[in-house]
Amino acid sequence: MTAALLCGIGNVCALPLRILIEEQHAKIEPAIKKFQQECRGHTDSQACKEEHDALVKALNEFLSLVQNGFKVIDAHANDASDADYQKQIATLRARAQQHLDWGREQLAALQ
Repeated sequence: MTAALLCGIGNVCALPLRILIEEQHAKIEPAIKKFQQECRGHTDSQACKEEHDALVKALNEFLSLVQNGFKVIDAHANDASDADYQKQIATLRARAQQHLDWGREQLAALQ
């Protein structure tokens, strides 16, 4: 139970990772839209190739961050058995899955 208090839901350990994932998603999404508008998905020009490569790198790092988020969630999933805690875990897991799916879709679209 101590681990749940120190590194559980909405706390010092899990909260920054969750916020970092949300922030990275918020930064990458407009960059992808800009790339699609300006380059139409092509990498013929040097600027578009560099932007493409930067987006691929950012998405790969984002996916790694989300996968680390799953590890944190899984590590603390059994810290408490009460229904509220388990509901919070399920909510975090569902949101992480949404981020993972989004990141994979965006990466596949750039390939």
